[in-house]
Amino acid sequence: MRKIIYFLIFICLVAGSIFLLKKPAPLSQTYCAFCDPAVLNRQAFYQDDLVLALYTHKPILPGHCLIIPKRHVERFEGLSKEEELQMSELIKKVNQAAMKVFGTSAYLLLQKNGREVGQTVPHVHFHYVPRKAGDSSGLKFILKMYLANFREPISSAEMQEAVEKMKQSME
Repeated sequence: MRKIIYFLIFICLVAGSIFLLKKPAPLSQTYCAFCDPAVLNRQAFYQDDLVLALYTHKPILPGHCLIIPKRHVERFEGLSKEEELQMSELIKKVNQAAMKVFGTSAYLLLQKNGREVGQTVPHVHFHYVPRKAGDSSGLKFILKMYLANFREPISSAEMQEAVEKMKQSME
């Protein structure tokens, strides 16, 4: 058992080193996936006047969603007070829906500001990552977070199914 723990710690350290030491990719100055109508049509399951909720194309765990402002804003401090409030309320709504759809009981929120910390889409977004009681250990979860970017996106059918379930649960 001890060898397994040491091995997992080693893997996490290596993955973390790669993440922290690699040169950040430049953020596109011309393209934003969260402003792309094709992305929004495929992944959005909720919207109001200021904010959207999307199912992510490379979920860490079932129920991994993104909460974003409709307006293109690159960093959190650029949000208006109204957008901050709407995003906060939407996080609560997404949590209620995820609890129904995926049977979750807890969640992690992650928000990055700047490519130096790994922001890959130049648009404010909160990652909502739900967890269930009895989910895998913290080390395994951290490893899944690091490896998510290297995974293939979920299929169109999987995306459509998740979006429809979340849409229905949000109503």
